[in-house]
Amino acid sequence: MSPAEAHSRIAQDVRSAKSSFYWPMLFQAKAKREGLFAIYALARILDDIADGSTTQRQKHNELYGWRTWISSCFRNEAAPQTDNPLKIGLYDVIKKYSLPLDPFNALITGMEADVNGPIIAPTSLELEEYCGQVAGAVGELCLIIWGWQGKGAQAFAAATGEALQLTNILRDVREDAVLGRVYLPKEALIKADITARQPLDIVNDPNLSMACDLVIRRAKKRFRDAEALWPNNARRDLQPALVMLKLYKALFEKVQTAGFSASAPRVRLSGLEKILRFTASYLNAS
Repeated sequence: MSPAEAHSRIAQDVRSAKSSFYWPMLFQAKAKREGLFAIYALARILDDIADGSTTQRQKHNELYGWRTWISSCFRNEAAPQTDNPLKIGLYDVIKKYSLPLDPFNALITGMEADVNGPIIAPTSLELEEYCGQVAGAVGELCLIIWGWQGKGAQAFAAATGEALQLTNILRDVREDAVLGRVYLPKEALIKADITARQPLDIVNDPNLSMACDLVIRRAKKRFRDAEALWPNNARRDLQPALVMLKLYKALFEKVQTAGFSASAPRVRLSGLEKILRFTASYLNAS
C-alpha cells in the first residue's frame, strides 16, 4: 500500500469518527491535513485500546506494540514492513515533519495509566501530568505539523491540552464513574467535603457540583493561559490551532450551563453550532 492510499484510508476513518476537530483539520493544505489526520487517528486507536473490553494484559501488549513500532520509525531509514494503513501514514508523517519521539511515548504512557487504573481521584499534579500525556502531547505534534515548535509551542500545547482534557472530564464525569473512573482531583473532593472514594458514590454526592466548580476554575485558567500564549504574529496556516481551542471553549461553556446533575444530558456541539463556531473562530483568527 502506498502512502497516498494509506492517507486516503486514514481520512475516511477520521471522517467517520465525526469529531469536533474534523472541520478545522479538513481545511488545510493536503500534506498538513494528512499529518493531522494521522495523529488524530493514532490517538483515537490508542484510546480505543485503553477503553476496550480486552484483558489488561492484552491492552498492555497492544500499547507496547504501538510503542515499539513507533520507536522503530526513528531507528530505521526505510519504512518498517506493515500493511496497516495508519502505520504507513504515520511513518510518512514522522519523516516528512521530523516529528520527535517523546510526545508519542508520552501519549502511550497516558493510555497505560488508564489501563493500569482505574484512575480515581488523582492528585492535582498527577492529573496535570495525565492531561499533558493524553492531550498536550497530541497538541505538540500537531503544532509541529502547523510549523510552530519550541518552548512557546510546548507551553501552548500544555495549556490547551489541559483545558480540553478537563472539559472532557467535566462532561463525562458520570459516564466515567460507571466505568469505575473519577478524574476529579483529590484536592477538589476534599474541598467539597466529599469523603467517598467509590466512583458512583462520588458522582451521587450532593456536593459534586462544588467539586466540579473547582475543576472549572482550573480549566478557565488554562483556556486563558493558552489564549495569552498565542503569538500575535501567528502565520495564517497556524490559525486552525486557535480555532480548535475556540471550538472546545464553546463546548466547555455548554458543559458549565448543563450542570452535573444525574438528569443533565451529555453535552455536545450540534453540527450547526460546529459550523457557526468554526466560521466565526476562523474569521476572528484571521
